[in-house]
Amino acid sequence: MKTYFIFTRKQRASARLLVINAGVAFLLYVAAHHYLPQLTSDKDALTQLLNVLDIAIWVIEAVLLGLALWFWLENKQIRVCVTPSTLSYFDPTFSDVGWQVKMADIAQIKQVTDAQQNFLSNVLVLKNGEQKQLMYGNYRGFDRRAFFEALVLANPNIMVPDNIYSYKMQKPAWAKRIRKKLGWDE
Repeated sequence: MKTYFIFTRKQRASARLLVINAGVAFLLYVAAHHYLPQLTSDKDALTQLLNVLDIAIWVIEAVLLGLALWFWLENKQIRVCVTPSTLSYFDPTFSDVGWQVKMADIAQIKQVTDAQQNFLSNVLVLKNGEQKQLMYGNYRGFDRRAFFEALVLANPNIMVPDNIYSYKMQKPAWAKRIRKKLGWDE
């Protein structure tokens, strides 16, 4: 069957990112112990802050490295696929979320913003009113524009968000001046 869009990623990519985050957190902890004493004269407040950091760093490291180990061992595949007739979605990150819908049943993809938390969520709305959440905002390397184009190609009646779908690549002013100077105008 023809595929208009496919995105896959193994959980080991997330595991590597978590290990890097654990390393950065530990470097920040070491830097706090090294540089904060030089920045303040309030030794009591500094002692209290460093005591909290001495406890918190081990909890943070345990959580990050524990999740990294879990993702590394589990290594399931995240998958988003658009074909002429279906959209399938599988995300095993914290619970095995997986579903498949017919293209003809999709009404729109909308973005819902929680004003209190300034959090944007992406929701697939079906013609029967059912909603399914898409977590592709968390995926590094996920090409939203290609995803939306594939959805519209499969079903031109699907409404997709304008603010992401119609974005244009912009070049900084200095790059435009250099291109013009070199005669590389588009």
